[in-house]
Amino acid sequence: MTFNKKAIKITAIVLACAIFITASVFAFMGIARAVKIGNIPEVVYEGEKLNVILMIGDGMGANHLKAAEARYGELFMKSAPVQGELTTYSRYLFGATDSAAAATALATGVKTDNGHVGQYLGKEKQSTTELAISLGMSTAILATEGVDGATPAGFSAHTSTRNDLDGILDDQLVSGVDVFFGSNIERYASLSEKIEKAGYSFFDSTSNLDMSKEKVFASFEEIALEDGGSTKPTLADLAIKALDKISLNEKGFFMMIEESHIDKCSHNNDLDGALSHVKAYDNAIKAVVDYALNLGNTIVIVTADHETGGLQYNGETSEQMSDSMYTLTHHSTVNVPYFVFGNIDYEFAKVMDNTQIAKLCQAVLSASV
Repeated sequence: MTFNKKAIKITAIVLACAIFITASVFAFMGIARAVKIGNIPEVVYEGEKLNVILMIGDGMGANHLKAAEARYGELFMKSAPVQGELTTYSRYLFGATDSAAAATALATGVKTDNGHVGQYLGKEKQSTTELAISLGMSTAILATEGVDGATPAGFSAHTSTRNDLDGILDDQLVSGVDVFFGSNIERYASLSEKIEKAGYSFFDSTSNLDMSKEKVFASFEEIALEDGGSTKPTLADLAIKALDKISLNEKGFFMMIEESHIDKCSHNNDLDGALSHVKAYDNAIKAVVDYALNLGNTIVIVTADHETGGLQYNGETSEQMSDSMYTLTHHSTVNVPYFVFGNIDYEFAKVMDNTQIAKLCQAVLSASV
């Protein structure tokens, strides 16, 4: 076979141009993202030291709340005295953040690439949980899925991939966190001996749960929407149990609570499921806020890591709503809502970045006033 040298030369030039253009586009996008990240306002807090409870509804967007209110009536979280929106983009150049990068931003105040947990460019970043522990405070991590999920992991581990479940657990067992509550007993039952050897008392039921133990790791059959018995407690039940323990620390506490299944249902375009979890999450928020306000010196920040499903709501009644209101089966890039309860001397912007939540939490916990 013979080749026309001129044709080969032209082809090579075309390929070189295509490579150059592609590289230029990527470089421009990277620079644009870096500039955007660099322009995020710093957090300056001069108020008093407070306990912090951060609640995250995985996948929960504003339209999830509108649809839930159409079905169940007014949500408690919407009564917050401070309300606004969060931007959620990661360092990923195409599309939306994933839960790992979003959790890392909310936990550390640092943007990272999708899939990374508590790291950026291979370097571990200090989470709010770790800061609280370093200050002698008590900490708790709660999730309605297993605590090796991307969101709880972002507040208690450092790995280059969210799929490294064993690595996440190894990090969690040496983290110093006082309380881990989650589901997925099928995984953790076989790991109970390892968990116990690390210094945690392991439980799989609220009937034998002993919160007087120094470190508690509990995994349940399910975190129920409503009271489901000792092996299926509600998120509200577990939040109060954790608060009863960590609020005894005179130096203060930090707790992260995730409702994990709004996201999972929305990936499946299961609107009924998603809304039922929004309602259960709202019930937990009310229980936590009531406890925090009674305790005093505590703020509760409620938000989401990202929106899932591109849910559209246009005033439908409960009877009119259907799964077809979803437009995606993955995450979207829309802003997510945030709500703040408690007495805090800070001027919240109407639109903030998720990294600013982490920086504010850390500033509040470490305040000397």
